[in-house]
Amino acid sequence: MAQTKPMNPALGTDVTTPDPQARGWTSWLSDDTSTRSAALLVGVLMAIALLLRLPHLAGKSLWLDEIYSMLYARMSWSSFWHEVSTREGNMIAYYLLLRGWIHLGDNQSVAKILSILLGVATIPAMYALGNQLYGRQTGLITALLVSVSACHVRASQWIRSYSFMLLLLALAAWFLARGLERPSFQNWSLYLITASLAVYCHFYAGLALTAQLASLLLLSGEEIPCRQLLLSPAAAYVLTRNSGQLDWVPKPKLWELVHWAVFLAGAGSTGVAYALLVICICLCVLSFLQMRKVWVSRGRSLPSWRRAFPFLWLILPVAISFLVSYAKPVFFFRYLIISWPAFILVVADGIANWRPSRARRGILVIAMCLSLVSVGLAYKTEEDWEGAMRYLLSRLQDGDTAFVGTGMAPLVYYSSRWYAPGAAPKVELPDYEKTKASVPEFARAHRRVWVVVFPNFAPEGRTAQLLRALEPTYAVAEENKFRAVTVERLEVAKSP
Repeated sequence: MAQTKPMNPALGTDVTTPDPQARGWTSWLSDDTSTRSAALLVGVLMAIALLLRLPHLAGKSLWLDEIYSMLYARMSWSSFWHEVSTREGNMIAYYLLLRGWIHLGDNQSVAKILSILLGVATIPAMYALGNQLYGRQTGLITALLVSVSACHVRASQWIRSYSFMLLLLALAAWFLARGLERPSFQNWSLYLITASLAVYCHFYAGLALTAQLASLLLLSGEEIPCRQLLLSPAAAYVLTRNSGQLDWVPKPKLWELVHWAVFLAGAGSTGVAYALLVICICLCVLSFLQMRKVWVSRGRSLPSWRRAFPFLWLILPVAISFLVSYAKPVFFFRYLIISWPAFILVVADGIANWRPSRARRGILVIAMCLSLVSVGLAYKTEEDWEGAMRYLLSRLQDGDTAFVGTGMAPLVYYSSRWYAPGAAPKVELPDYEKTKASVPEFARAHRRVWVVVFPNFAPEGRTAQLLRALEPTYAVAEENKFRAVTVERLEVAKSP
C-alpha cells in the first residue's frame, strides 16, 4: 500500500511514498534519508566508483586523441602556446591542468588518474543536482547510476577533458537551479565561472549551456534572470580558435541518433548496451509522464522548470547538432556526451516514479547487472596504436619510407617513449600529393614502403587516395591488423 506525503517543496507537487516494506533495493534511497546518512551513502558510492574506474590503466593502449593530449602535456611552453593560439584552442583548461598534473608522473596511468578523480568528483555534484531538481531520493539514485555508468567509467579513463567537462556542466546546472530558487551574487557568479570553464574544456559544452539557458523560457517573465547570464568571452574564444578540427566528421545518418543513445546507456554498440537502452527509455517515459503532470497543473513555473529542464538538456544539443550537420557536419556521438548528465537525471527520476513491485525489482536488478557488464566491456582497448607502432618500429630499417597519415602523432609519441634521443629508426616521410602525382618515379627510388591505415569513423581520405594511386605498381607484401589500425608493407610488383 502507498502512503501519501504532503507536498514536496522542492517539486511543488504531491509525492507518493511507497510502504517501506515494498521499496525493495531502493529502501535506503528515499527523501526521508537524513543529510548525514545521504553524505555517507554518497561517500560509499564514490569509493565504489573509484574501484570501477581504476582497472586496466596501464595495459590499455591510448587512442589517437589521448596521444595528442600527452603530446600537448609534454611539449615546451612556447610550442604549447603556439599550438593553442594557432590551431588547438579547444580543451585549453584541461590541457593546462594536465600539464601541471604530469609532474607527478609522466606516464599514461598517472594522466588517467586525473580524469578518474574528476569523474569520481562528479558523483556528489550529480547528487546535489538531482536533489535540487527532484528531491533527495532521486539525488541518491542519480549518484548510484553515475557510479556504475559504463559511459562515465569509459570517459573517466580517457586522457581527455570529458570527465572534467561533465563535472563542470553538472555544477553549472546546480548553480543555475540554486540561482533561480535563491538569487544571489554567489550563486550567479559560481554559475558563470563553472559554465565558462566548461566551454574552455570542450567547445561542445556550449550546446549544453545553450539548452540550459533556453530552459529559462519555461519560466514566467519575472522569474527569468537577464543580466547575470553572459558567456560571450568563452564562446568567442572557441569560435575564433576553431581551425578545422571537425573537418573529418561525416554527414550523420538517422542511425547515428541510436548510436548516441546506446553510447549514453551502455558506452558502446553491444547487445548488452541495446538491452540497457530499452530499459532506460521506459524509465524516461515514466519521468516524462510525471513532468507532463506537473506542467499541466503548474504551467510556467519553477516546479515545472525543474521537471522540464533535464529533458531540454538531453534533447536540444542533439537536435541542434544533427540539424546543423546538414550544412556543416558537427554531429559526433562522443562529443554529445554533454547530454549524459541529463540522461542520468531523467532515468533516475523514472526509477523514483516507478511504483514498487516484483517486476520493478527484477528489471532494475537486471539493469544493474547489464550496466556492470557494460563497465567490463568498456575496459577494452579502443584503438591499438601502441601495438601498431611497436610492430612498425620493430620492422622499420633506417632509410625506410613510411606514410603514417593520422599515425604521425602516435609514431612521434611512442618513439620518444621507447627510444633514447636519436636512437629510433630514421624514417623518410614523403609528401602524399607529390607521391600520387609521380608514382612511377617514386617507385624507382622506393622499392618498398610502409603505410598506416586508420579508417576511424570515416575513411581517411588522404591515405585512401594514396593507396589507389599506388595499387597499379605496388602489392601488399605484409599486413597486420590491430584494433582500428592496420599496418601494411607494400613492395613494387610491376616495374614502373
